[in-house]
Amino acid sequence: MQISLFHEPWWLSATTGGHFEESIVKQGNDIVGRLPYVVNRRGPFYAVRMPPFTHILGPVIDAGEGKPQTRLQRRISITRSLVDQLPRHSYFHQHLDPSLDDGLAIADGLAFQECKFEVTHQYTFEVDCRRSLADLSAALYLKTRQHIRRAEKEYSVRSVDDPKIFIDFYLKNLQTSGRKNRIEFEHFFALFAESRAHESGVILGAFDHADTPVAMTYLVWGHGIMYYLLSTRTFGSTDHGAGSLLIWCAMKQAHELSLVLDLDGVYSSGTARFLGNFGGDIKTRFLIRRSGPVFGALQYLKRQVAPDESQFFT
Repeated sequence: MQISLFHEPWWLSATTGGHFEESIVKQGNDIVGRLPYVVNRRGPFYAVRMPPFTHILGPVIDAGEGKPQTRLQRRISITRSLVDQLPRHSYFHQHLDPSLDDGLAIADGLAFQECKFEVTHQYTFEVDCRRSLADLSAALYLKTRQHIRRAEKEYSVRSVDDPKIFIDFYLKNLQTSGRKNRIEFEHFFALFAESRAHESGVILGAFDHADTPVAMTYLVWGHGIMYYLLSTRTFGSTDHGAGSLLIWCAMKQAHELSLVLDLDGVYSSGTARFLGNFGGDIKTRFLIRRSGPVFGALQYLKRQVAPDESQFFT
C-alpha cells in the first residue's frame, strides 16, 4: 500500500499522543484498507478530523492486482467499507491526495461522494527538486531570483534545534498581527523529536545580522515528498526576501534528498502568484466534508456573524 508521511504510525502517534483511531478492512489476515482519524468533541457534537500538523490523510488501500477497472472497483468498495466503520459524528473533515497509488486514489473522491460527503478541491504547488540546481534556479521567476540573492546577503539560514524557539517566534508573530492562534502545539515537541529521530524533519530559520529571527519554517519529508509544513515571519515586514530565501533553501535540501517539494496549500490568488514564482506545477487535493443538519446550521449562522478565518499555515 502506497502511503504518505502523514499515514506513518509514528507520525500519527506523535501528533496525537497516541490517541488516534483507524477504520480497517481485512482480507483474511491481511490489511487492505486503513483510514486514520481523530475524534474531537465540541459541546454535544463529535467531529472526525485529521490530527494536528497533518495536512493530508484519507484512506490507504491495497487495490490488489488485475485490470485497471478491476482495481478501481476494488478500491471504491474498500473505501466505502472504511467510511461505513466511522463512528457517529456531526462533522467530518479530511484532505486527500489523489495522486497516491499511482493516481488510483482519485477514486476515493467518488466513493466519498457516493456516501453523501461533499468533495471539493484544494490546490498546492509541487516543485520537482530532483532536477539539477541550475534547472531549479532557471525556473524561478526573475524577480524572485533577485529577491533571493539579495536576501542571501542580508540573512543567514541555519537549522533550529529547539522547537520552543520556533513556537515562541510563531506565537509572537501572531500576537503582533492581532490574529488568533489556531495551531495546537501540545504535541509539537514530541512530533519534532520523532521527525528528527526518523531523519524526516528540520526547522530552518532566517536570521539578520543581529542574529534576530525574521522567518522560520518547519520542513518534514517522507515517501518521496517534502512538505513546507508550517512557516512564520516577522509581522509588518514588507520584505518577502526572507520567506523566498527559506523556500529556496527548502528546494536545495529537497534536491539533496532527491525529493519533490510540496509548498502545501494555496488559499488565495495572492498566495498562488507568490508560490507560482518558484517554478512548480499546480496540483489538486480533495477536501472531504460532511456536516449533520444541526451542526451544519450552527456553522452557517456562525459564518454570517463572524469573519471567515481559514486555517492558514502562515
